[in-house]
Amino acid sequence: MTARVGTLDDARLLSREGTITRLAYSCMLMVGINSGWIGPFLPEISHAAHLPIERVGLIVSASAAGSLISVVVAGEINQQLSAQKILVGAMAFFTAGLAGLAASPGLAGLLCAGFLLGLANGGIDIGANALIVELNRERLASALNYLHVLFGVGALLGPLIVSAAFATRVPYWWVFGGGALACAAIAFRLGTTPALEVRMAPTSGDGFIAMLARPHIWVISGVMFLYVGAEIGIGAWLFLYLRMAGALGPILASSGVSLYWLGLVCGRAFGGRLGHRIALPQFTMLASALSAAALVLLIAAPAAGGFAASAVFLIGVGYGPVFPNMIAVGASRFPAEVGRMTSIVVAGGALGAIVAPWIMGQAIAHVSPRASMEIALAFTIAMAALSLSLRAFDASRRNNSQSN
Repeated sequence: MTARVGTLDDARLLSREGTITRLAYSCMLMVGINSGWIGPFLPEISHAAHLPIERVGLIVSASAAGSLISVVVAGEINQQLSAQKILVGAMAFFTAGLAGLAASPGLAGLLCAGFLLGLANGGIDIGANALIVELNRERLASALNYLHVLFGVGALLGPLIVSAAFATRVPYWWVFGGGALACAAIAFRLGTTPALEVRMAPTSGDGFIAMLARPHIWVISGVMFLYVGAEIGIGAWLFLYLRMAGALGPILASSGVSLYWLGLVCGRAFGGRLGHRIALPQFTMLASALSAAALVLLIAAPAAGGFAASAVFLIGVGYGPVFPNMIAVGASRFPAEVGRMTSIVVAGGALGAIVAPWIMGQAIAHVSPRASMEIALAFTIAMAALSLSLRAFDASRRNNSQSN
């Protein structure tokens, strides 16, 4: 009888862990969906709010600002609260942010809504990764790979949802309202699922401030600044670029954005298979070079049909493995302080997401569509060079270890 009770308890615990894992994946999926549909909807929001497109584009920067604050704070909060509770709060912010985008008639409301979405994104970045690590230690690499692929899947679905909305003449506020309801349902399910009381274990590292004194963390954060800035900037402005420079209709242009995110998914899937076969700094440099070459092709021939489509796809493929590669590099360099490291480098990425989309929006509004993609190209080339410099850090570290 005792054995049977134990078996039932184990089965219930496994079922609860599976439920919470799927909910964490759902949170990351919603982050991806929002990243994928916000760019294609910007022109419609601009028209409805009677605002210039570059001012509406500040929604992306407001979201990045919220994410920057959130990832810094959530990293330390996670030492006190369970990751599950962080995700409940993040999804509540997500619900409010999407509802705000759906209902706000002016710029101030739209920016506040974008900021709330950023707070949600940062909380999900920290909470979902922490939860998946703790619940899936026996298959950590696989579980984390699925988590990050789900962002790409969501980002792929976002523009497809926009295409369907355009085809059926559904206004953007209905789409955002539906997203808010989905986020509320996830938050409710997370909040009502009995907590496992899993926490990231405190570590004996040197601390947040001491880590900032390490040159290695600045290089990794620099790569993340450039990568996230370029990735989010292209995701936000590719739709308008294809409309203006490629003379594509709204459905084809939003499908082009989906192709970009599909490339990101494929790049991360390939990265999971190749990451153990090549040093990560070199791998990241080669992936960045692929994206840079594809950007050159897209800038040169945005209206060339299949040629441009291939370029868009390859940009995503090259970008795909960069984020997980940098997290892996940081984790190997700071094994005792993975949580703090993640907060710092993701914060670097959030800064990039504030700067690059804003610059690209100014360029597309006041210079030319081509100039916006040239800015993304400059970020990508710098990312390739900086990621390769990580090899010098690794070599210096090995030499120091041997001399000691």
